[in-house]
Amino acid sequence: MDRRNIRYEVLSGEDERVPAEPVVLAMVVPLAGDQHLAPPHSDEIPSTKLPSYQEATTLPSYEEAERSKAAEALRDGEGVRQRDLEASNLSEVAVGTDGMFLCTFILSFLFNWIGFLFSVCLVQTIAGRCGALSGLGLGIVKWVAIIKHNQWVAGYQLYVFC
Repeated sequence: MDRRNIRYEVLSGEDERVPAEPVVLAMVVPLAGDQHLAPPHSDEIPSTKLPSYQEATTLPSYEEAERSKAAEALRDGEGVRQRDLEASNLSEVAVGTDGMFLCTFILSFLFNWIGFLFSVCLVQTIAGRCGALSGLGLGIVKWVAIIKHNQWVAGYQLYVFC
């Protein structure tokens, strides 16, 4: 028997005496009188226009969205406390900028603990404090690598008191 013409292979566990059985398929088409079963026609489907590209890609800023939520909550009659409104009106100064992050990062990285303390005490923004903390962390990693790869600490015995 030529194996190239065989499109299926009989499994060894199958009973070869049972022939294949045909399957009967039926398609149900609703009658013309059954309107509730028929699919809706194209004229019954309301056409919705998609927004233009400019409308779809123009989004409000985070602060504008929070203000509109607060105004909508007040309009709906939900009592929103004044503290929640003030928290939602975060300004650019409270969050900080990328420049503030980089400035405090470099200051803390170059001057280690003194730069970290100076940055944290001087800057009150979230970005500034995160930059100072990450600069301190990378500065510590820098000093660990310097101490590990230099030979001048080979003569000293490090004692760890635990």
